[in-house]
Amino acid sequence: MRVLYLTDSLSDLDGVGRYAIRLISALEALEPGLEVEILLARKHRPTSSQVPAHWKVSVGLPPDYFFYMAASRFWPSLALGVAKTFGPARRADLVHAIKDYPHNLVALLAARLAGKPCVATAHGTYSVQPLLDPRHAKLSRWTYRRLAAVISVSRYTAKRLDEELRDGELPRERLHVIPNAVDASHYVARRELGAKPWHGLEYTLAIGELKERKGHHVSLEAFARVAQHRPALHHFLIGKHSDPDYKRELEALIARYGVGERVHLLGNVSEDEKIDLLQRARAFVHTPVTSKDGGFEGFGIVYLEAAACGVPCLGTRDSGAEDAVADGVNGYLAEPNVDAVERALERLVTEPGLAERFGAAGRAHAERSSWRDNAERVLQIYRNALQ
Repeated sequence: MRVLYLTDSLSDLDGVGRYAIRLISALEALEPGLEVEILLARKHRPTSSQVPAHWKVSVGLPPDYFFYMAASRFWPSLALGVAKTFGPARRADLVHAIKDYPHNLVALLAARLAGKPCVATAHGTYSVQPLLDPRHAKLSRWTYRRLAAVISVSRYTAKRLDEELRDGELPRERLHVIPNAVDASHYVARRELGAKPWHGLEYTLAIGELKERKGHHVSLEAFARVAQHRPALHHFLIGKHSDPDYKRELEALIARYGVGERVHLLGNVSEDEKIDLLQRARAFVHTPVTSKDGGFEGFGIVYLEAAACGVPCLGTRDSGAEDAVADGVNGYLAEPNVDAVERALERLVTEPGLAERFGAAGRAHAERSSWRDNAERVLQIYRNALQ
């Protein structure tokens, strides 16, 4: 079986990249005859060291801000993307768009020209936002009607799609919920890094790009309140500083509470540093919200990575965290507001034995999770599409 994948990332630094690497690797292990070709978007992030050298990878897709382009740039970029995808699509048996709209539109058009089926993964915001956008709604609906199958990474994302799509645009039998997974064994061993600023500290940890829908303003203020009577507690935040205005908002919040010496905005870190931070954290706190532009968190592989490290998780309702965190078992699901997150965080860092119990349950949950199981279901979708 020859499959062409379209993605904007094969990087450890973002969820789509980690999804692509883990899924394709698991599919290859399950189906030894699988031939992989990957088209990347321009300005993609650094490729992970876990990407096998034998994968055929080239850069030929529009950049990840394709959705926001003015019409004068969008249409030529779409045409060029389809032209560059057509040749690889002809060589493939099936095309899989791992990146959401409008990259899945590029995949679909090239696949149709080549006479091949096209499936797509729906991750979250860009699965739904185009359906609500006056400029993109008609074309994104056209895309969903013609995809052979859509793989939703969470029940929450599937629910949002179901709410916005009209009857017949994506029949239930073509929408498959296959939650993200984790390779728990990857997170067990201690990393040999030498001395790091977080070593020896008690801290909570957040991971996610600095933008509104990640909800750092909620988790930071909750931390700042809890920290007022826990003077030894620190907070580390891993994530690209992509929105200067939002970063200034966070910095003003930190200054207002006077916790500047105990909040550490690290930016991106290496995979080993991320795992080391997770392994030593008191709690993992990721509190996504629905942003003003309608963006939301579709799942959050980071919750599973934290669970694999034996760390209790604190997430928020009305997001993909509902699929990743079992409330009261391996962590808490709070309402997406500061007061609720503060109460849950206070319990996690003060109640004797609670973090340890949640951490153990989280590790057991992560060990039951499997990219192989995920890949088995995806492979069956491929086979059905090829019939």
